Amino acid sequence: MPTKQKVNLFPWDSFPYRLELKDRIAWFECQEHMDKEIARYKLKPKDYKKSCKRGYKIISEKKTVVKKKKTVNKKREDILSPKMKAKAIEFAKDTNILNPRYK
Repeated sequence: MPTKQKVNLFPWDSFPYRLELKDRIAWFECQEHMDKEIARYKLKPKDYKKSCKRGYKIISEKKTVVKKKKTVNKKREDILSPKMKAKAIEFAKDTNILNPRYK
């Protein structure tokens, strides 16, 4: 009874990252090179499959989530944080900085 031979997915030791596309397979030295290839051809996740050799890790980019500001009723907002009214600041008109008078 013949046994199945193990398929070597990573034939080269210096290329531990593998990118499997529909029409071809590519190997890379590092994840950055693999990410550049994906960005260059504007590939979508359904178009490819990433894998790496045992002992290596594929680090996924985390997308930042923007939280929406909670909408509050205008009247309620004024009660919670009343708006400051601007006051005009007046300075003395007859200031003499060079010759000050002391009392």
